[in-house]
Amino acid sequence: MLEYFGRLGQLSHGTLALAMGALVVIGLAVWIASRIRSRVKNDPLPVPVAKPFLTNRKHAMLAALERVLPMYRIHAQVSMGALLAPGGRPGHWQRETDGNAFQRRIVDFVIVDPTSSSIVALIEMDERFAEPDENLQREAMTTQAGYQTIRISASDRATIATAQAAVGHLRDAALQSAPAVTRLPMPVRTWPLEGRFNGTR
Repeated sequence: MLEYFGRLGQLSHGTLALAMGALVVIGLAVWIASRIRSRVKNDPLPVPVAKPFLTNRKHAMLAALERVLPMYRIHAQVSMGALLAPGGRPGHWQRETDGNAFQRRIVDFVIVDPTSSSIVALIEMDERFAEPDENLQREAMTTQAGYQTIRISASDRATIATAQAAVGHLRDAALQSAPAVTRLPMPVRTWPLEGRFNGTR
């Protein structure tokens, strides 16, 4: 200990002042960080408010998909966390953060076979201002997991014709494999949001 203080005594005044200043800055940083953590912890949570479940365009597309695919169940706004799980990494333990890449992302529609509960396909509706790289990254993850993704362009209107063009092959395959296993057809009428979104109402 005496040797330590002896070495300190050999330092120049400028070096000692610099060291003291660094200690003061570190102490202030620690104190400020602790105050911020305490304030964030004690702040009340924001009050949740309701928001629309689907946009008009997606609401109209859901109705169109149900018309074209009455033999399947169609789930809207499904978390990717319900579809994907973090796979193992050779030689590494699984971390709690391994699923962060997809946990908070949403798939627009999931088509499910009601007889087996298996997922037939995923449907994504592109947005006009969406980042192309984001769409590619999302689809790469679902494709790697074995899911088929069907994309509906941002320029396509939410109509039965658009739904038929996108998923008509799924309908044809289902009818060929089990033509008798279908749900009751929906009444033939125009979905009100379809006309409103597409500018005819």
